[in-house]
Amino acid sequence: MKSYNDFEALTAWVQPRHLSASVIEGYRTDFASRAVRVLHITDFLKADMVARLARFLDQEASYEQAYYLYPKPGEPYGSLVSAKDWRAADEDRRWYTHGVLSDPDPRFRLSPNLITCLNFRKVLTTPAFKAYVSAVTGLPLGKLLY
Repeated sequence: MKSYNDFEALTAWVQPRHLSASVIEGYRTDFASRAVRVLHITDFLKADMVARLARFLDQEASYEQAYYLYPKPGEPYGSLVSAKDWRAADEDRRWYTHGVLSDPDPRFRLSPNLITCLNFRKVLTTPAFKAYVSAVTGLPLGKLLY
């Protein structure tokens, strides 16, 4: 099991109590005990980072709508389609839509909150975060695509 020092790079973002070996072991036990492998960790990120991320996502980011159709028989995944194709599809083929972060609002291109969001995305791809998730889940992680 990784020790607290192995996750030192996460201390700017993650509440320190979540990085101790005993807490990680508890998370791992909880995760492994569930039929559906999910884990709810409360108050994981430091409050100041959450506030900056929330401010960017709520007030400074722009979103585009994404449209998905159900998979066709034999296909493992649904299809991302244009709004026009989604509206033209039979209603029973329409799976879901959601907003996708596209860009920062041009008024906030250099905001400290945008920089925080970009840095957070970078943290999610670091060896330290990958090792943390592996330690919590007991699962090896492949290449992160984020």
